[in-house]
Amino acid sequence: MKSVEKFRNKIEREMKSGFIALLILHIINDSKEPIYGYKIIQRVNEATNGRLKFREGTVYPILRYLQSQHFMKSYLGESPNGAPRKYYTITEQGRTALHLGLQSWQNLREALNEVFESLEVK
Repeated sequence: MKSVEKFRNKIEREMKSGFIALLILHIINDSKEPIYGYKIIQRVNEATNGRLKFREGTVYPILRYLQSQHFMKSYLGESPNGAPRKYYTITEQGRTALHLGLQSWQNLREALNEVFESLEVK
């Protein structure tokens, strides 16, 4: 039984990991103003009603990766609680990546739905 649970966790982790960067880009793009890391984490948790819980250890490496790809820019800004915060904004290249990523996700979702329906997977 332990191997079945391990398999389930692996599948779940792999499915999530493919979409976290896309979800983060969407949140940054959707924000009316620059947004900081912890606020991104809160928005993910709110948007998923707590079903996907992201922590700093998951989100911050992805933020660094997205910035290294020039999908967003960051700057240090004031924080009401002392230490400066790093704020993020999406770039045009990031918007293009987001658009293409959402198209890929939509295509994959439709293809998987068709496969599951044809195989009568419930």
